[in-house]
Amino acid sequence: MIIPKINFPFYGIIIVLSILVGMYYIYSNLRKDKFDNKQILMYFIMYVAFAFVFGKIYTSLVYLESGFLEAGLSAYGGLVGVVIAAIIFEKIIPTNGSITKYTILSLPLVYGLTKVACSIVGCCGGIPYTGLFKVKYLNALNIWQFPIQIVEVITFIVLFLILNRFKNNKYISYIVLIFVSIIKFLLDFLRYEHLNILITRNQIFSILLLVIVLIVFVINKISLKKN
Repeated sequence: MIIPKINFPFYGIIIVLSILVGMYYIYSNLRKDKFDNKQILMYFIMYVAFAFVFGKIYTSLVYLESGFLEAGLSAYGGLVGVVIAAIIFEKIIPTNGSITKYTILSLPLVYGLTKVACSIVGCCGGIPYTGLFKVKYLNALNIWQFPIQIVEVITFIVLFLILNRFKNNKYISYIVLIFVSIIKFLLDFLRYEHLNILITRNQIFSILLLVIVLIVFVINKISLKKN
């Protein structure tokens, strides 16, 4: 499939729609749990702010883009931002972990939808590839590539659909983050950035995320046993 150069701002529109879908998922579940609309609105202000700031920070630090304002928005960085927003909000207004849980559960869905934008404009492309479903972006590298963006869309949305069925599991937040970090690590082997290097910056971050999640899980388990 050959993707022509597209001048319409699909990327920004799809990113915004992806975030709105994630927010609606969180909202609908919190309303089922009888949360107040004012409380949810306060959280969503933090949610959007942290998604934007950390999306910029991640791009600036990981991809070494100069200037905070000039840096692009990273979906991966944005997801980290909303998790931090949820944790901080829980400290300010305790909600028995519901906000954190539903925010984390929404991550595969939001991330999967944001990759639709990448599949249209050609960023975050795959390794050189001439097999089935190959793609060529005329506004990017202009070579045949593996359709990693579409693979990520399908993989993370399917992951969301599966894990959402277990949202009442008390360990679901840890399970989601573990799966996201492992799958992201593995799929990055199929991205163009992985060529000629042993491990990508995204993969390093995925390992760090996995380690942090496992450490927090162990600490919480030990703390619960002591209590």
